[in-house]
Amino acid sequence: MSLIPRDRRRGAVGVVFASVALALLDFVGVAALVPVLLLILSEDATFSYPVMRWLYEAGSFTSFGTFVTAVCVAVLLVIIVKSILTLTVSNAVSKYLLSLYRHYSTRMFDIYLSKGLLFIRNNHTSQLINNVNGVCLRFTDGVLGQLFSIVTEIILLGLVAAALLWYDPRLVLLALAVFLPLTLVYALVFRRRMNENGRTENRLFVAQNKTLYETLRGYSDIEINNAERYVSDRFRDGLRNLTDCRRRAMLVRTAAGRMAEFSLILGVVVMIIVGLASGTEMSALTVSLGVFAVAAYKIVPSVNRIVNSWVEYKRNAFAAEKIAETFADAPQIRFDAAPAGRLPFEREIKVDDVTFRYEPEGKAVLDRFSLTIRKGEKIGIRGYSGAGKTTLFNILCGFFRPESGEVRIDGTPLSPANTRQWQDNLAYVSQDVFIPDMTLAENIAFGKRSDEIDAERLQRAIRAASLTELVASLPQGTDTVTGEAGCRLSGGQRQRIGIARALYKNASVLLFDEATSSLDSRTEREIVEAVERLSERHSELTILIISHREQTLGFCDRIIDIG
Repeated sequence: MSLIPRDRRRGAVGVVFASVALALLDFVGVAALVPVLLLILSEDATFSYPVMRWLYEAGSFTSFGTFVTAVCVAVLLVIIVKSILTLTVSNAVSKYLLSLYRHYSTRMFDIYLSKGLLFIRNNHTSQLINNVNGVCLRFTDGVLGQLFSIVTEIILLGLVAAALLWYDPRLVLLALAVFLPLTLVYALVFRRRMNENGRTENRLFVAQNKTLYETLRGYSDIEINNAERYVSDRFRDGLRNLTDCRRRAMLVRTAAGRMAEFSLILGVVVMIIVGLASGTEMSALTVSLGVFAVAAYKIVPSVNRIVNSWVEYKRNAFAAEKIAETFADAPQIRFDAAPAGRLPFEREIKVDDVTFRYEPEGKAVLDRFSLTIRKGEKIGIRGYSGAGKTTLFNILCGFFRPESGEVRIDGTPLSPANTRQWQDNLAYVSQDVFIPDMTLAENIAFGKRSDEIDAERLQRAIRAASLTELVASLPQGTDTVTGEAGCRLSGGQRQRIGIARALYKNASVLLFDEATSSLDSRTEREIVEAVERLSERHSELTILIISHREQTLGFCDRIIDIG
């Protein structure tokens, strides 16, 4: 209950009342069958009940057959109304549970976004995706939904037990003797196993997603190394383990149904034996058996649903722990609450005595590193792999927080409070430019909806990034979808989109992180020339370039060696 937001807890109470309503509706469905059963047994049995006799007289029926027809029609109408109301209530409960799912999934997604780049890199993508989608759905459907179902069924069983107690207390004792051991066995024997089963299934599901994601992403390496059999066997083994896990859970659920049916037959046999042994007449015993059978018509499915819901609840209980762990001490995230305006940058960026390491006891990637970057400078950065070049960029962008030292912009220390304002000045073009499966226009004006894009500003960015020819060749121009990860574009075109994105943003600081290292020499030269022309036209632009190649850094004012 503590995981349900305060403004939605009233809805949870409403769901409980809805569960009571569902139980009552189900009870009405059971009660409506009793008159029909009595009518089927015999006319004398029917009129032995004052209520049935009063209904016959009040309706001025002239024959028993007419009365039977009227009762059957009335029961049918009751069942129809009951079914419509059940659908309405069930729909309301589903809407509430799905609204909670949206809340948990969105909140977890926002928390992950707010944790920063280091957190994302330290956790596998498949795991985070499964938490946002799968775990949140398991909690609302497999925990809350199952608990609401259990509440409904327990209330229904209570109503049926009350009716049996009113009719014949011995039937209640019989029902308890038959069905209570079944429930206790499942609760005691399978509880821990189902909890572990759910955790194992979730872990295996994440592993399968990881295998699938890595296989599709690295397909070319898999094929060139003749590793198809290896990854296929790996996927097949994981799928076998996952299906075995689910098979065990299904076996438990199926066994519950079979045991409930066995218990029902056992109860009927015990009733007959005990009744005959005690000298009860067969006619009276028949009526009792009929009432017990009608009650069991609801008791057996209810016991089944309670046991199955309990099994599913235990299998998914870990989801509550994961959500509680993620939400613990996490503030309410509002991405639109950042201060408006950019952090002023007129003079210099100063990296002062910065130390950074990825692990608390690990080696420092940057150790007491200092650098001053004046506005409008073109600075090249080079060094061996792992020397800390990209780490420096991540610190300059505010993605990483240094262990010691600080970054100052015109004397203002970079801090969590002003990082968003500083990042509005920046554009980052990496070796692998992020190209979502959107239109070219949406990729260049990234972060803007299509109806918010400034067409004139878009065209200026396209011309400056030398994308005019590409746009002209596309079937729908800037409205052409680029494909997954820009698969319909060449490497050089993706880099130009990164540059156009920076220009559309009107960034004052451009960071190129090995942006041309994967391109052929001709395309690399064209990209470098485009950046050089850009710097000549906009002398106020501050450009930082990481590269191993001398020709890429040729137009820089100075080159910094790291490592």
